[in-house]
Amino acid sequence: MVFSIYAADNEFATSTGANVEVEPGKSAFDDPPNAVTGLVITTQAGDADPRLFEIGDTYDLVWDQGSITNAAVVRSDAAGPDGIIVFRGTNGLGQNAEVIWTPGFDLDNWYFSNFVDGQPPQFFNTDQDPAYTHEYICFERSTRIHTPQGLIPAGRLQTGDWVCTWSGRKQQIKWIGSKTVEGAGAAAPIRFDVDTIGNFRPVKLSPQHRVLISSPQAELMFGARDVLVPAIALLDGNRIRQVARRQVSYVHILLDRHDILIAEGAPCESLLPGWRTRDILTAQDREEIRVALNDESREPCRLILKRQEAVAIAASRFTPYREAALI
Repeated sequence: MVFSIYAADNEFATSTGANVEVEPGKSAFDDPPNAVTGLVITTQAGDADPRLFEIGDTYDLVWDQGSITNAAVVRSDAAGPDGIIVFRGTNGLGQNAEVIWTPGFDLDNWYFSNFVDGQPPQFFNTDQDPAYTHEYICFERSTRIHTPQGLIPAGRLQTGDWVCTWSGRKQQIKWIGSKTVEGAGAAAPIRFDVDTIGNFRPVKLSPQHRVLISSPQAELMFGARDVLVPAIALLDGNRIRQVARRQVSYVHILLDRHDILIAEGAPCESLLPGWRTRDILTAQDREEIRVALNDESREPCRLILKRQEAVAIAASRFTPYREAALI
């Protein structure tokens, strides 16, 4: 399905002509981000998962001052908890051109904060973390979720159903959605063998789905013992590994409040609305979520660590003690 994504004006900028590749791996901005407006990113027919911005994927870009047809993704990284995508192609004037897009991150503020001694900043135009790709935060549909009625596969849950949470209280599902994608590359699920995260059966999660772990090192480094970390940060190549599949169906579960669901005994987060919600779901999904949201559903229930931070404390992790019995 072809659709368009509309970028915020403070979240993109351009580089054209001599500004492209001013030195190996870096480009210069044509102008401050606030000088360009109206970026629309249109997906291509045949892209199995156009909301996953993988290196080499192509999109049509148009903004108030220019356009690029078949712009290729050459960078897909993180800016803290947010994203950085760089597209490259040829603009309508026949020039080499790049567009840097930072969904959820204020590029305009970053630009002026890093404008030093009359010199504007530059940006990297190649992947800085090849292991990272803009992607999903959700459950594989066969993963069973604890509910007051027992264990139910995520793919069978519906809006209005009640689920159990790690603290012992129950919450009602405010919205639920699903997406089937090719289960290879960055979209391949992370498989947790029994008892690797407190689970009594194997669990499969999307790579960026966050898991609750406890670590004394996390308390020393970040001031919180119990933290949420992306599943991919816990890979060990043995009992926790990424497994390719022909297709995988992922399920998003939104609650009244962001909370810790229990998946086959393991503590895993519910959907936390934010830039990932905006970029991985359809316009209809986003509108349904907007209607269902309240302030508490937007607030993280635990401290969230980035992948690099999580890797640093992974060796000292253990599954936190459940605070109360299941309802």
